Amino acid sequence: MVGKEIRFSEDFIKRMERRMEFFKQADEKGIKQWIEVEVVKHDNLLSEASTRGGDITWFSDEPASQGGSGKGVSPLAYFLSSIGLCQFVHYAEHASTRKIPLKSLRMVVRGKFSIAHPRSFEEISYEVFIESDADKDTVSWLAQRAADDCYVTNTLKKACSVRGVIIHNGEKLLELA
Repeated sequence: MVGKEIRFSEDFIKRMERRMEFFKQADEKGIKQWIEVEVVKHDNLLSEASTRGGDITWFSDEPASQGGSGKGVSPLAYFLSSIGLCQFVHYAEHASTRKIPLKSLRMVVRGKFSIAHPRSFEEISYEVFIESDADKDTVSWLAQRAADDCYVTNTLKKACSVRGVIIHNGEKLLELA
């Protein structure tokens, strides 16, 4: 699933520069914020979630083969996707403000979990596939910074093993733990 080259509009870049300045100040001052999500239960295994005051709604379900209606992504798939979705926000912040060219960016996330009690993930691994004309040092810096800035990655590391592999232009570049 490779799309067209990733582009950042001038407006987006300016917004990210302001955002990065805010994060710099937050680091200096130790600023904390809250996020709130509301989840509403529907029939069978279907649930609906939205951010408070937001205009985005998403659904979670299970496949029909597991008793669901297939109207949404499973909770575990949402959970695992959050590491990539969060890191990609930080890739975009840094790539746009540092003018790092990205042809494509893709992540595959795998989670090993215990079905027996206590049910939890024991290990999460991910591979980031980066196509870029940037040099290896720049791509290494970008990948490390995106992982270091990611709320989801850092939270999961407190609970289980999280490992990442960065692949730049088809060649293994870096391992992150």
